[in-house]
Amino acid sequence: MTDSSMKGNPDGSESDTQAERRSFMKGAATGLLGAIGVSSAMARAAEAAPQAAATDPPMPSSGLRPQGQLDARFPVTFEATIPQAMRVITEYFAALNRRDLQGMVRTLHFPYATNEWIEPVVFSSADELIANPPPSMNVTGKGDNVLKPGAFDILDNLELLMYNPVGAGISLSYSRFGPDGRKLLVCHGIYCITNNDGKWGIHLASTIFTPADQAAVKYNDAIEAFLRHGEDWQLGYSHRSQAMLNAVHNSQVGKQAFVMIGNPRHLSGNARAGKPMDEYRITGVTNRLTVTEVTEDDLAKPQDNNISQFVEWAGGTVGPYGYTMNMPNQRVLHYSPDKIHVLAGYRRYMKDGTPISETHATLNALTLRNGRWAMAGGMGEMMYHDRSNDVHT
Repeated sequence: MTDSSMKGNPDGSESDTQAERRSFMKGAATGLLGAIGVSSAMARAAEAAPQAAATDPPMPSSGLRPQGQLDARFPVTFEATIPQAMRVITEYFAALNRRDLQGMVRTLHFPYATNEWIEPVVFSSADELIANPPPSMNVTGKGDNVLKPGAFDILDNLELLMYNPVGAGISLSYSRFGPDGRKLLVCHGIYCITNNDGKWGIHLASTIFTPADQAAVKYNDAIEAFLRHGEDWQLGYSHRSQAMLNAVHNSQVGKQAFVMIGNPRHLSGNARAGKPMDEYRITGVTNRLTVTEVTEDDLAKPQDNNISQFVEWAGGTVGPYGYTMNMPNQRVLHYSPDKIHVLAGYRRYMKDGTPISETHATLNALTLRNGRWAMAGGMGEMMYHDRSNDVHT
């Protein structure tokens, strides 16, 4: 959504908001010792997913030019990622379809976060999730769930939305029917699948369940807020104005969850330093999830977005940076009255209109609080096309 990281910081660094990793649902596994023992055994079985030896993605042997960023022309960005991500999301849905909680948990990374409504719920382990599963995964028949007894699910759509060497963003949609065959709900979800130290798994998700007769409703105020916030942020860089950036509040108040699979400022800096693969490490990386808490006071704090450095780096080897605009084909994927899923992105240009680069991503959940739409989570970025790798004549 912005020329920044998924967390809303324009420089791709961590937010000034106080980062706070918390595990929710603590103490949910109370009850008889025997029941706890069964839950722990289920968790151990669920976590015993096969894991390949961790190997960092190799540097392309040719075509990656000095100061160029790894972009989607190189097979290393998709050759392993796409089949593995599709395998994981298919296994997840198959387990959901079978009402197999252990099977679903085997497809996850921990800590795992899911935006069931407008704030993330975070589970630090399989034990916690199995003891008190979120509504979208609750097939136990107990607790908060969206599962009518005897209901069944039919897959509607899988769509690859973004990818890079260490992860992918995928949209999964399915319809839920009652035992009499009547369609009850439509579920639209976005899922971030990453390779953490050799294991591919779902690290972050967001779901929207909508009654079947409401599925076609769109919320134009959400669309306009999404587009306007993005352009307002880009204008701050285009006009080299810290004041304009300080006036734009893309982050939502409350808890936020992000998975970092491509930080644009890091990518630019690494390319400048001749280390374009450093952002795509796998070996030893066991957690890419960041959970933060944003307050109204945090939004009021002045920022330092290092605009001069951004302007120096943003042109790559194409030419002097001019301005940034939203990616023309960005779109709202799924709607609800208080949450939307969006595919965002942006293009950088020289002042004469020559394109510099195109970035896809910040696959986000935007939420509505107190009449204000803003970003409450994100799933990474991908460099789609860096023209620093093109031959310029």
